[in-house]
Order: sequence, then C-alpha cells, then structure tokens
Amino acid sequence: MRDTLPLWRFVCLLALIFILSINSPVSAGQTQMGYFEVKSNPQGADVIVNGLFAGETPVIVPVTALSPNATVIRVMMQGFQIWEQTYNQSVQPGGTVPVLAVLAPVATTGTLDVSSSPSGAMVTVDNGNGQMTPWIYQNLPTGTHLVSLVMMGYEPFVRTVEIHPGETTELVANMAIRTGSGTLEISSDPGGAMAYVDGVYAGTTNLVVGNIPPGRHEVKISRAGNDDYVEWVTVQNQVITPVHASLQPATGASGGFVVVTTEPPGASVFLDNEYRGLTETGRPLEISNISAGSHRIYVTSKNYEDFEAMVMVTSGAITPVTVQMDPSPMPQACGLVMVNSDPAGADITVDGYLKGKTPANIETVCSGKHTYSINLDGYQEYNSSFEVIPGQVLQINTVLASGTMTGTPRQGTPWPSPLLIISILAGVGYFYTRKA
Repeated sequence: MRDTLPLWRFVCLLALIFILSINSPVSAGQTQMGYFEVKSNPQGADVIVNGLFAGETPVIVPVTALSPNATVIRVMMQGFQIWEQTYNQSVQPGGTVPVLAVLAPVATTGTLDVSSSPSGAMVTVDNGNGQMTPWIYQNLPTGTHLVSLVMMGYEPFVRTVEIHPGETTELVANMAIRTGSGTLEISSDPGGAMAYVDGVYAGTTNLVVGNIPPGRHEVKISRAGNDDYVEWVTVQNQVITPVHASLQPATGASGGFVVVTTEPPGASVFLDNEYRGLTETGRPLEISNISAGSHRIYVTSKNYEDFEAMVMVTSGAITPVTVQMDPSPMPQACGLVMVNSDPAGADITVDGYLKGKTPANIETVCSGKHTYSINLDGYQEYNSSFEVIPGQVLQINTVLASGTMTGTPRQGTPWPSPLLIISILAGVGYFYTRKA
C-alpha cells in the first residue's frame, strides 16, 4: 500500500473545495439594501443622493440598510428652487421610504409701481412701454431698468431702478417745475383735438399748458378728419399766451389719416419704415397728412409678435387700425447662462453647438427653450433642457455620474460550469493513476 494520497483522490478533493468555495456567500452578498422612492411635483427633476446623480423623478434609489450615516437627497429642476432634505433615520432591509419633493418656482420677474406728483406724466421703461402715471408695470424682467418721466412745464425725471424677483418696486417722481416760465392757453374749434408743444403731447383741447420756458415754441393741433394747425409762438416769462385754431375739414390736398390703437398700449408704430410714435393708454396714435394710396404699417412691442399690414388711405378720410398684440413665443432678448459640473472640464453643447468646457459663462443666449448636454470621458452624458427669460442670469449645476454605459453593466466573464471542472479534474486524475 502506498503511503501517499493517490493523485486522483487529491484532484477530487480540490474539486470539492472549489465547489464549496463558489457556493459559499461572500461578504458583499450579505449586504442588505433599502430604498428611497423619490417623486417630485412637477416630475422630471434631477435627483442627487449624497452628492451622486441618481436619475430623474420618479426614481427608486437603493441605499445600504441600517446604515448609521445620514442620507442627503437634493432635487433640482430648471426654473424651480432647489429642494433638499436630510434623512437621519436608517432604512430597514427591503424597506422603502417615500420622498415627495414639491418644487417652488423661481420668480424671474417683478413689478414696478410708478406714480408722479402731479400725476399724468408720460413714463417709459428702457425707452419704451410708454404709459401715463400712475401706472403699474407687471412681469418686468429682474435687473436694472431705466425709468424716464416727462411732463409739459416740468423738468424731466430720470432714474434707474432695480427689479427683484417676485417683489414690487415703488417709484414716486416729484416733478420739479421749470423756473422762469410762461403759459400757453390752447383752444380749438372743434374741440377735442390733440395739442403738441415742440413735438411733445400736451393734452386735448381746450387746455392750459404751464411752465413753458421763455422763447419760440411750435404748437401743433391735430384732429382726425381736419387739417393740422401749426403755429410758432413766443412765450414770455409769467405771461399767458393764447393759441386758437379754427380747424378746417380735411381736403384731398391734405391727405388722409391713420388712427392706430394697440392692446396692450405702448407699442411703436412705423409708417412706410418711418417712426411715427407710441400708442398710449386711452389715446390712439393719430397720423395725419398721409398721401392717398397703399401704405405699409408696422407695429412692434417688446415681448410681443410684430404686426405688419398694408392699409389703403383715402384723402380726407380716417383709416382706423386696431392691433391686438400676440405674446411672442421667443421674445427677442437674451440672457446669460452659467454652467458648472462636478467634475469640471466637461464639454457643453447647446442646441447641437459646442459652447466650451465647464465651468463656463455662455452669453447672449436668446430667450426661449434650449436643449443642452454635458459630456466628460469616463462619465455618463447628461442631457436636459432649460428656458431663458429676457435679462435672466441662469445657473446650471450638474453632478455627473461615473461610467459610460447606458445599459446593464457587464458582470465579467462567467465561470465555467462546476460539472465541467469536476469532469476535467477527474479525467486528469484517472489519467495519472493509470500511468502510475
């Protein structure tokens, strides 16, 4: 009898040890998992768990059960405030903790309440949107705006104001009377005509216009259906100067009239590519002395679709034009987009065009909706969209998830079948025993 263990028995013993080892559970397999079920209102928000991107809502996030560490869940979506919650309690094995993030919209506009003393001044914001005080401008983009007030007989009032998100900014203009001035007493027959002094609308006849600087001034009185009346007058200090116009019916030689009304008011009006003025609250824009025939009228206002039409003007007749302005789906204004990623150095693509690498400030992004992607080697590509409001500074922060695979991760090359291994080892052992 041999004292040594036969080789075939030794091989079989190795095979038994191998089988036991591959069927024994390893420590990683003993880790028990729990889950956070994250939902948001609205859905489609990015979910960051302990600093790592976990998907878009609704999503189920696995975590280690009974972990003593807190879990920090952050939910982010463009146009909404960041929602963040820390969960200190541990998750039970196989248990699910529901999470509902109700996202609050981020205010990107504010309100401007403008009044003057005395009231009735013409106010403009950023050299447009002309109205009469008192007036409340709503949905103004946040940021700095130039506000100007003018009133006949008073010094111009110009200020810059800061509009804050969701807040109302009040501006009270105490109009200063011009010193060393005279007065114009303007009347017409028939009445109800529009009076202009040096091209500035003063009101409708009959009226008194005070605080006029001494010197020569042009007075124009216009009424649709009548010829314009123009007179140059000399105003003296502390003297009332009368101006009376006997308006004559319009004749063919004087041309026709176009009366433009817009809703909302404050639109700029062009006739045959020539600027003619702004529509105002309660007062349409009257354009007189227009030659008979076809004319192009063009109306534009910030954040509204432009209006263009051809109108037929008849000598001595009034042609009314009423325009209902439609909000623009893509207001012609731009904003600034600040893009950051963790880690940095990722390629930024907006609407299919490469814009640089993170971190980056992308200027003059036209308002409206845009698609973007952030791509970095070794990390999953992030795709989403954002919307820019005129004058807005938009910040995008993205945490990239490691790994470039978008499907099911590979589990590695599978082990050969245990039966195949046993058969090979048994065959080898039998071969050696026969040789022995």
